[in-house]
Amino acid sequence: MSEQIKERTVHLDYIDFLNIFACFGVICLHCSGEVFHFAENRLWFMSMLVQSVFHFAVPVFFMVSGANLLEYRIRYDTKTFFKKRLARTGIPFLFWSLFYLLYPCVLGRAPLPTAAALRNAILNNESNYIFWFFYAIFGIYLSMPVFSLVAKKENFKTISYLCLLSYFFSGILPCITKFCFPVTGWLTPPAVSGFIGYVFMGWLIRHETFSKKTRICVYAAGVCGAALMFFGTWLLSRRSGETDIFFMEYNSVACFPLSVAVMLGAKHFPWRIIYRVIPQKAVSKVASTTLGIYVLHMFCLSLLEHTGLLSGHPVYAMVIFPPIIFLLCTAAVLLLAKIPIVKRIVP
Repeated sequence: MSEQIKERTVHLDYIDFLNIFACFGVICLHCSGEVFHFAENRLWFMSMLVQSVFHFAVPVFFMVSGANLLEYRIRYDTKTFFKKRLARTGIPFLFWSLFYLLYPCVLGRAPLPTAAALRNAILNNESNYIFWFFYAIFGIYLSMPVFSLVAKKENFKTISYLCLLSYFFSGILPCITKFCFPVTGWLTPPAVSGFIGYVFMGWLIRHETFSKKTRICVYAAGVCGAALMFFGTWLLSRRSGETDIFFMEYNSVACFPLSVAVMLGAKHFPWRIIYRVIPQKAVSKVASTTLGIYVLHMFCLSLLEHTGLLSGHPVYAMVIFPPIIFLLCTAAVLLLAKIPIVKRIVP
């Protein structure tokens, strides 16, 4: 058992970098919102390019959760697991949901919320639209005690089967329904609904050894996924006259291979080269701030919007503001983390 614990608790460099890149990717996605205002001009195509390149960000967070947490039983019991998840995500979710609801009221831009508004801010994601991620990850956490029983090396084939099922029913079947003939969604197995496929895929990538030939095929599929997202969205949007997000869904036939390719590529990249320039401790420190950056970056983006800089030229927002926002939020999180009690809201 001690060898198993050592194997599961070893520090993984690529997980740190995935957290950083995924967090930066989320900021890039939110700085390229022009993609939702379809127009065949340079601005829209640039926004679509950013979306296609960084759409792996949210799925990678789900995969990292699977890689890190599906074997929690080796480290602690289920009660401890839920306590840790509550401290890590529950408390920040409650605080920042109320913050984004009340912030406009403090500035006089909105009336004080009613009891119903407060309730809906917590239960129905009516505080900040990007917080849908919390609801999805909470559902995954609630499923972990069951799915963790499957996460064993002797079950590789079973988990691979679950991942294939997830991709087929979440990605391929909707394509059949949209472009060929309708197929009822009732066929989708409950065990692979939502983002569970990404959770198991993250665990599989961490523990499975893929041949070089297989990895090359996955990378090629990832490139094809990004290309399909870009050109597919363009063609569908051109036909409808407005942005069609069919290929931009996180479970889409395009996004799944892109996200898997990014995580697999990160696993096999020689990250030690980076440590010649940036200390490993600094990388791990920044990686630990990603949840705090996630909850803060929309506030930072809002402040920049009110400076009028974003209205100057949206292209600058897509290129310049993501690194600025990332650095500002990282510094803010590191500072807040040094303050007792306050650090609970930016774990």
